[in-house]
Amino acid sequence: MNKTTIKEIKKVKLNKPILIEGLPGIGLVGKLVADLMIDELKGERIADIYSDYFPHQVIMRKSGIIKDTKNEFYLVKRKQGDLLILVGNIQTLTSESQYEVNREIIKYFKKNKGQLIITLGGYGTGNPIEQPKIFGAATDKNVIDTYSKFGIEFGKTRGAIIGAAGLLLSLGRIEKLPGLCIMGETHGGYVDANAAKKMIEILSKMLDIKLSTKKLDKKVSENKKLLEKLREQMEKQPISGGEDLNLSYIR
Repeated sequence: MNKTTIKEIKKVKLNKPILIEGLPGIGLVGKLVADLMIDELKGERIADIYSDYFPHQVIMRKSGIIKDTKNEFYLVKRKQGDLLILVGNIQTLTSESQYEVNREIIKYFKKNKGQLIITLGGYGTGNPIEQPKIFGAATDKNVIDTYSKFGIEFGKTRGAIIGAAGLLLSLGRIEKLPGLCIMGETHGGYVDANAAKKMIEILSKMLDIKLSTKKLDKKVSENKKLLEKLREQMEKQPISGGEDLNLSYIR
């Protein structure tokens, strides 16, 4: 019995869609970007993903109405190719569940004649970052050649891409779907609007779309204050014993 279900809210015919994944991950960079894209581009929710592998909980809201634990697909129609944006309030926590859910996502995307997978995430360094770089990892050299001109630095990162951001690329490549993960350089210990803003600037050029980052400006300002406090703490507590705080955890 299938434990993961994609429930279509609206039947639509997609035009050469690009899948953009922005599920919760390190620094919530990808989620901030995907949520802003949906808001700015007036994305329409077309399908929900439910799974027995999601935590056994619902989320309580100020309205008093619960929110289900699920992932969602939003559609942005474009002549040059639709954007299918994957967002949600959770990722699954085990290897088995990640494969189960992400296989269903790939099946759905391929059924709708998907063209390219773009996953979004943060690259945690453990250090305060004022001017974040945008790093990339891709399924093949052709993808690197196509997108490196937009300011994405490939081959500069180490470690593993955890969760949907990595697994969608791997499972997609098996189905001959090209893809890349775009990662915003971030401390990793807080919600990083600064890295999200930089990523939005690059995605706007890549996808030829107009996105305003004004809604992130307040959060960027808050991040700057937080960075100052982090630096002060690091100066007061120097690293001893040759510890390496650089993180290799990416998603």
